[in-house]
Amino acid sequence: RYYSSGMKQRVKLAQAIFSNTGIVLLDEPCSNLDVKGIELYHSLIDRYCKERLVIVCSNDPVEYNFCQSILSMAEFKQQKSSRQL
Repeated sequence: RYYSSGMKQRVKLAQAIFSNTGIVLLDEPCSNLDVKGIELYHSLIDRYCKERLVIVCSNDPVEYNFCQSILSMAEFKQQKSSRQL
């Protein structure tokens, strides 16, 4: 069977969200999702991942609105290089 990239992304997100782990790691979770898919993803994360650590790697600034803490790799690299001096 052929599944669209958006459908494959939804399946991967569901597997991650409904897995029985304390940590959920999501890499560009909204890529290939339409607006409805993104809304569903955000509601599932909010509903099922409250007691878990969710790590999201994303270049999409919209994703930052749903995070409690943000670690910028650019800031991390800058801090690391200034410590080396």
